[in-house]
Amino acid sequence: MNHTTWIKRVLTVLFAVCMMAALTACGGNSTDTPDDGKKEVTATPTAEAAEPTSTPTPTEEPEPTPTNGPSEKEIWYNNMIEDSLMSDGNNARLLKVIEKARSGEDVYIATIGGSITEGAGASDYNDCYAASFAKAFAEEFGKDGGANVHFVNAGLSGTPSTLGIIRYQRDVIDKNDGHKPDLLIVEFAVNDADDPTNGQTYEGLVRHALNADNEPAVILLFSVFKSRWNLQDRFKPLGTYYDLPMVSIKDAVVPRLEDKSLREILYFSDEYHPAVYGHRIMKDCLMYLCRTIAAQEKEEPVAVPEQALMSDAFDNVVMVAADTEGVKLSAGGFKSVDGAVFSTKFESVTCFPENWKHGAEDGDEAFRMTATCRSILIAYKKTTTATFGEVEILVDGKVVRTVNGKEAGGWNNPYTLVVLNEKEAAEHTLEVRMAEGSKDKEFTILAVGIGK
Repeated sequence: MNHTTWIKRVLTVLFAVCMMAALTACGGNSTDTPDDGKKEVTATPTAEAAEPTSTPTPTEEPEPTPTNGPSEKEIWYNNMIEDSLMSDGNNARLLKVIEKARSGEDVYIATIGGSITEGAGASDYNDCYAASFAKAFAEEFGKDGGANVHFVNAGLSGTPSTLGIIRYQRDVIDKNDGHKPDLLIVEFAVNDADDPTNGQTYEGLVRHALNADNEPAVILLFSVFKSRWNLQDRFKPLGTYYDLPMVSIKDAVVPRLEDKSLREILYFSDEYHPAVYGHRIMKDCLMYLCRTIAAQEKEEPVAVPEQALMSDAFDNVVMVAADTEGVKLSAGGFKSVDGAVFSTKFESVTCFPENWKHGAEDGDEAFRMTATCRSILIAYKKTTTATFGEVEILVDGKVVRTVNGKEAGGWNNPYTLVVLNEKEAAEHTLEVRMAEGSKDKEFTILAVGIGK
C-alpha cells in the first residue's frame, strides 16, 4: 500500500467516526424520538418548562399519523378540540346544510360577533377562524372545491349583540345579496358584558335567525379572554332551551392553559384576542362539530318555541333609515354626516356611513322619530374629541337617559343603549337633543333600531 492510499483510508475512517458521533448527538437530544424508542408523556409539563413538546407552534401543521398510531401531540390536540363540543343539539338543521352543500346547491354561511369574529389577532384575514372555517367547510362538504358555499363575516370590533341585532339585516342578509344564511355562527360570549338587556338581545338575534323561512342552522360559539372569562354560563341555558349546537373554546383551552400544556403566548395575541394558532383552534373546534353531526343519523327537527326564555321584544328589530316604512323621521339639528367613524379591520369599510351628526352650528332642534314598536335601541359614537358633548334622550316626552359623546377611551366606536323595552307594541316618539351647556357641541347618532 503506498503512502497516499494509506492516508486516504485513514481520513475516510476518521470522517465516518465523526459522522456517527454527530448523528448520535442529534438523536440523543431529540424530544420526539428518545433512544429507547418510547415516547415520554409531555402533555402536562411543569410550570418551569419553557415550551411543552406536545404543543405545536402557531404555524405548525399537524404531524402525519405514523403507522403505529397517532403521536402524543396529535392525541393532545385532538382531545382539546373534542372538549370544545358542549352540545351537538338537535342535528336536523345542520345536517340539512351539510346535505345541501354536498348536493351542489348554494349554501350561505354567516358569522356575527365582535372583534374576534372580525379577525383581530390574525395576521391575515384568511387566518381568522371565521374565514378559515368557511373555507374548510366548503372544501370538505361543498362541490367543485366548495364553489357552491358562500360566506359573509359580520364581525365588528367592540360591539355586543345589542348592536348585532340592529345590523343583522344589513350585515348578514343584505351583504350576502339578500340571501338568508343557511348556517349562522353567533359569537358574542366576550362582548356582551355591557349588554343592558342581560341576554335578551342575544336571544332576540337567535330567535330572529331561527324563525327565518329557510330554517337555518344556528351555532353558539363561546370564545374566551386570557383572564379565562366569558359569558357561556349566561348563554348555555338559551342554547339548551332551543336545542342548539354549542362550541366552547373556554372548555377546550382553559384546562390546557391551567396545566401549562398550552402557553398563553401561543394562543393569545393580547389580553382578549386569539393569535393565529388560537384562530386555528377555533376553526378546528367548529369543524369537529360539523364532522360529528355529519356522521349522525338525522333527528326529527324541533320547532322554535313560541315562548321566549327571556324576552321576545327583540325578535324583529330593524335598523331605521329615512325611508323605513311606518317610521316618521326628522333629523332636526342632527343633519350633518360624520365622516370620522371607525372602519372594519381588514375590509376598511366605514361601519355606519349613514349617520346623524349634530354640528357645532346646527341649532337646537331635536332629532325625532315616531314609530309603532315595542323596543327602541340607539347606537352613538364615543370619542375623546373635545368638541363632542352631551345629549338628552327622550321617549314620549320624558328624559330617559343623558349621555356624553366625549369619553375617555373612546375610539370613534359605537355604544348601544336600550331606551324602550315594552311587552306590547304601541306608538312611541324618540327624541335626541343637545343638553344644556352642549348646544354648541357635536354628537353623532350612528344607528337606531326598533323592535316591532
